[in-house]
Amino acid sequence: MWIISVLVLVPVGWLAVGRDIPNEVSDQLQERFSDLQVPADQILAYSFIIGLFVGGTPFHVILRYLATLVHELGHALSAGILGGRPKQIEIHPSSSGVATYQPPLGWGRGRASIVSLAGYPGPAVASLAAVGAMRSGLTAPWFLFVIGTLAMSILFLIRNLWGFMWTAGVVAGGYFAATNLSIEIVQWTVGVAAGYLAMEGFRHAWQQIQITRRFRGSGCDAEKVAIWWGFSPTGVAVFQLILVCAAAGWSGYLAINQHWEEIVDTVRRWTS
Repeated sequence: MWIISVLVLVPVGWLAVGRDIPNEVSDQLQERFSDLQVPADQILAYSFIIGLFVGGTPFHVILRYLATLVHELGHALSAGILGGRPKQIEIHPSSSGVATYQPPLGWGRGRASIVSLAGYPGPAVASLAAVGAMRSGLTAPWFLFVIGTLAMSILFLIRNLWGFMWTAGVVAGGYFAATNLSIEIVQWTVGVAAGYLAMEGFRHAWQQIQITRRFRGSGCDAEKVAIWWGFSPTGVAVFQLILVCAAAGWSGYLAINQHWEEIVDTVRRWTS
């Protein structure tokens, strides 16, 4: 799983921090994809806003398992890249999830804390990477990369029936979209998913703060880290929320900023 963790997290991290794709990689992608193109700015901006709307309303339940899976993959893959052995992921109908891993000998609280802290920022970082891919004209490769990552999770990590069935449905639908739909529709899909993950990541991080305040002994990620270091669970949860807001906010800025005035004018016309 170490190699798989690297193959997933390195591209995600590379795009999330806004690094340019190396020329060798770009040349290979040009040979394999005929539809590498930067989407029209309006597509990125408006699709991201639609995703924010979905994530900020009761409609978020439609995609809620996506954010949960990304959260749990954050735990599993960070454990894998730090020397642990991811064992399984479970996704439940309640949209709760759990990722388990086997730490190696000598595993200290430092690495264990990184793994525990990796879950809640996961959706926001994925959102930022998706926006980075779209701005680089890599929407189609990114879409297939995501499908491949979800397929990998089915093969190696997801072990409960609900999680398997839901993820398999997403992989099948994603493969159909990638092979049958236009690049513009794929761009809209990726943009909506990016906006949704940004908002849902914020929602989950905020909910964790409420959990640490109301339910002592819940076993949430912040509480685990707090016990290891002697911190306040709520303080750790707030720290995670700050990380989420930073990643999600930057993702939204990159997606929307160039068309902010146009969007405001459009909203004013609709509401006047």
